[in-house]
Amino acid sequence: MRFEIEWLEQAEKPAASEELQTRCRIGLSYGGKKLFRHEDLLGERQVRDVIVASAYPLALWFAANWWRLRWEPAPPTGTTRHDWNMSHMMGAAGSGYAWPNLTLISDGENMQLTLQPTQEDKGPVRYLSRENIWMPVQTFESCADQLVEQTLKRLSGKPEQPPLQALWQTLRDERASPTLAAQRQLEARLGFDPEEAPEPLMTSLTRLAAIRGDAAVQELACLGHEQISQILGDIQESLNAAKDTITLPLRNVRRAMKLISPENFPWKEGRDAANAARKQLGVDDGPLGNSKLAELLETRQAFLEDASTYRPLPLGIGEVTGDGRAKVCLGKTRKESRRFMVARMIAAGVYDGREHGWLPCTNTSTVQQKFQRAFAQEFLCPYQDLINWMDTESPDEDLMEAAAEHFEVSLLLINTVMVNRGHISSSELDAFQPAI
Repeated sequence: MRFEIEWLEQAEKPAASEELQTRCRIGLSYGGKKLFRHEDLLGERQVRDVIVASAYPLALWFAANWWRLRWEPAPPTGTTRHDWNMSHMMGAAGSGYAWPNLTLISDGENMQLTLQPTQEDKGPVRYLSRENIWMPVQTFESCADQLVEQTLKRLSGKPEQPPLQALWQTLRDERASPTLAAQRQLEARLGFDPEEAPEPLMTSLTRLAAIRGDAAVQELACLGHEQISQILGDIQESLNAAKDTITLPLRNVRRAMKLISPENFPWKEGRDAANAARKQLGVDDGPLGNSKLAELLETRQAFLEDASTYRPLPLGIGEVTGDGRAKVCLGKTRKESRRFMVARMIAAGVYDGREHGWLPCTNTSTVQQKFQRAFAQEFLCPYQDLINWMDTESPDEDLMEAAAEHFEVSLLLINTVMVNRGHISSSELDAFQPAI
C-alpha cells in the first residue's frame, strides 16, 4: 500500500495555504491494484489512476484518526454509527475533494480495505474499482506515515508551523510510549477519540486489565462504550454463579504458532489450530459428539445440552482458574450454539489462557474473535470431513441441512464454511443473519 504523489509546481509559494501548497496528483496502489482508478467526467472522460487534490486534508485525516483506524473494529452488522464512518471512510477527509469510497477496518493485526465504485455519474469523477483487500496493519502504518511525512516535507518552507506538524509530533510521542499507546488503544476500541473517554471508565478498565488480562479487557472494550459499563457487572455476577468448568487443552500456544507462521490471517491460524488440537487430543475424523466433547473437556455432557444453566449474557465468557480449568458461561440456549460457544472457549484458551484471566467470546470482528470462530468451525466440523460426507462441493439446501444434523452444528455454520471456502456465494448467507 503506497501513495503515489506528484506535486504541482504552481503550489510552491511559501505564503500559500497548506492546502494550496500541497496540491498534487495523488494515487494509491496495493499489490499492483490502482485504488484511485476513475473516469474523469469533466474532461475527455478518460480513465486515470490519480486525482488532482490536496494531500494536506488527507494527511490531516489520517493523523487525526490514526488510533481509531489502527485499533477500532467494525461496528456490529446492521448498525450505523456516524462517528465510526467519519473515522474510517476516506471520504470524510473532505475539503471539497471527491475522494474514493474507501473504508479502512482493523481487526488489530490486519487492515481490510473495502473499495466500492461510485454509482452515480455526478461530480468530477466516477470511481470504477471494487476491491476487498487484506494486509498486515504494519503496511497501513507505513503508508500513513509516508503520506504525512511527505506532506510535512512539502510544507517545510512555511514561516509558521502547520497544525499537522503539532498533531503528528503528539501522535509520534504517543506511539513511542507503551503506557500512552495502551491507553490510546483502549480508547479507540471503546469508540472514543484520544482523551475523550471518561476518566472513571478508563481507570476501572485499567484496574480490571491488571487482574483479568489486558487482552481480555481490550476485547471487551470492542463491544463499545455504550455497552461496556453495564456488561462488566453482569459478567462478574454470572461467573460468580457459574458451577460448570471445563479443561482448556493447549493453552497459550497461539503465540508460538504466530512465530512459526507470522503471515497467516486469523481464519487460517484458527483452522490450523483446530486440526492440531483434534490430532493432539486423539479425536477421530468426522463428527465430534457431545459425549466425546464432554470427555475431552472433563465436564458434564448435560452442560453442553441443558439450557437451564443459561444466564442472559450477550456473549460467552470464561475465567481461567489456577488448575488450568475455566469457569464458563456460554450465553446460549440452543444445543448447537452451546457446542459452538464451548469450542470458542477452547480457542480463547489457545489464544490467551493466562491464569485468572477472562476468556471473552463476543460478536465483534477482532483478530481473536475471528480466530475463535474459525477454530470452532473446524474443530466441530472439519472442512475435509464435511466435503467427504456430502460427496460434493455444490450441495443443495437439503444436503446442507443433513450435514448440519450429522455434525451437530447449525445450518448457518455449514453455509459459512461453504462461503468461506468459495463454494457458494456470500448472498446465500443473507437468510442466516443471527451470529453463531
